[in-house]
Amino acid sequence: MTEGQAVGTGAGVERLARLLDEAFGADQVVRVDPERLHPAITHEPTRAFLTGTGLMRRAGLLRLTPEPEGGARQVSDLFPDDEETEDTGEFVVLGRFAAEGRHEELAEYAEDDEDDEHDSYEEYIVLDGRTGRIHALDDPSDSRLLASGLYSFTFFALALAWLRTGREIFEESAGRYGPEAVAESTETLLGLIRDHDPALLGTEHGDMEVSPFWRLSFLLSPLSRIAAPGGGDGLALALPEGLLEKEYGADAVVRFTDEDLPEALTHEPTRAFLRDTGLVRESGWVSLDEGPLVTLADEHRADGEDGGDDGTAGEPAPGAEGLIRIGYLVEDTDLVIDGATGRVRGWFIPDALLQSVNADVSTLAFTQWLIARVRAFDREHRITDDYPNLAATATAVLAAVDPVARSGDEGDIWQYWPEVFPDEAGGGLYA
Repeated sequence: MTEGQAVGTGAGVERLARLLDEAFGADQVVRVDPERLHPAITHEPTRAFLTGTGLMRRAGLLRLTPEPEGGARQVSDLFPDDEETEDTGEFVVLGRFAAEGRHEELAEYAEDDEDDEHDSYEEYIVLDGRTGRIHALDDPSDSRLLASGLYSFTFFALALAWLRTGREIFEESAGRYGPEAVAESTETLLGLIRDHDPALLGTEHGDMEVSPFWRLSFLLSPLSRIAAPGGGDGLALALPEGLLEKEYGADAVVRFTDEDLPEALTHEPTRAFLRDTGLVRESGWVSLDEGPLVTLADEHRADGEDGGDDGTAGEPAPGAEGLIRIGYLVEDTDLVIDGATGRVRGWFIPDALLQSVNADVSTLAFTQWLIARVRAFDREHRITDDYPNLAATATAVLAAVDPVARSGDEGDIWQYWPEVFPDEAGGGLYA
């Protein structure tokens, strides 16, 4: 790794400063007064970067405070009673990762954070002031290389912003969808790592472990381009033909005949999708019923007649006559479709709650495909080595095509996918 690759050249840094202002807003880019730089930052190119180019306050999962009130903290300040800070104690804290699904006041690295007690679920972004390297750290004895310098760290964050907005290096591909668009965007992003910080493509660099954060971010983020927004067919997404078959195999996809679908399913786009495209029989958290499908009311009546699995049928879901059961979700959840609207919901039996799961069957199919892609990437790139940020990124990719999957409908207490993706013990995203 050369110094140019780690921190950028003079002209490149000046251009990067302008691009930061354009992408994030000049008021969201912090340039530190030289007199306020932490004395532990002795690496001159890094000092120049922080005072001249600057750092954005937030970008995706990154929450940065280059110049917090009261001065920058060090790792030893975060873990004052820990004896394992010999190698990392003098690292300067730049910020932290924000986990999806947490309240913003907990997820954001706030300047006026009154609770200095370490949260075991937090991962900090820290700077080695002697070398300029950036590390991810959730334990004082376990830091991983996040970037060889501020230049590549910032440039990679910019690239993800450009992907979302279709600007700069993604201007020509803006508005394109499908497998080729995904592949081209992915190759462009991975090419940035090869050109600017190739150490991050491996799992080890010298005597350091390498964080897979940028690998997983660059692999997953383009996946939202696989399907164009739905046209006049009444569904959220227009999936490429054969998408699920290619990922799972033809035998894994279940389709339903018109005779398999009850009259209560009056939403024609949903009927057509289940008949012509279908869904995957087993995909992590989703298990489909074989036809013919029945309403949740019919299912409840049948459970009442045979006593149900636990000897009781329980309470029926509100509007059960219009909800078609298509399978189940782990745990103890009937997966249903609103027959009139096509909305995909979950009837959470233990809590007697009817909650949104996906906007419709097209985004449920996208979710099944996304799970398979994450597992495939994990086999090749070991991205579950950074499971919290992987789960957060998968949630964000799903939300980009299906806001209902993350935000639900008015009255929903919580949403399914943002809850189960982070469940590392469940192993749903592992290869």
